[in-house]
Amino acid sequence: MVVWFIAFFIGMQVVLEKEWLPDRLIGQGLRVLCLEAILVITVSAVIGVLFRQPVLIVGTVTIFSSSILAWKYRNKYDGFGV
Repeated sequence: MVVWFIAFFIGMQVVLEKEWLPDRLIGQGLRVLCLEAILVITVSAVIGVLFRQPVLIVGTVTIFSSSILAWKYRNKYDGFGV
């Protein structure tokens, strides 16, 4: 399972750096993305319990959501000279 999480994280970083995201995700504000991430993680927890695979499903969705949020946050504050 750890191998899956590492591979998925690396894959997400490639997708983000190559900007293969849909325009809908790129154009959204940071606050909207945070609220959607909370909603998606909550829904994945319910689905994970139903399929009896909560760690795999919630972990994958959390890596997906957090990677997008980190990318968006980094791009938003890129030119502040830190």
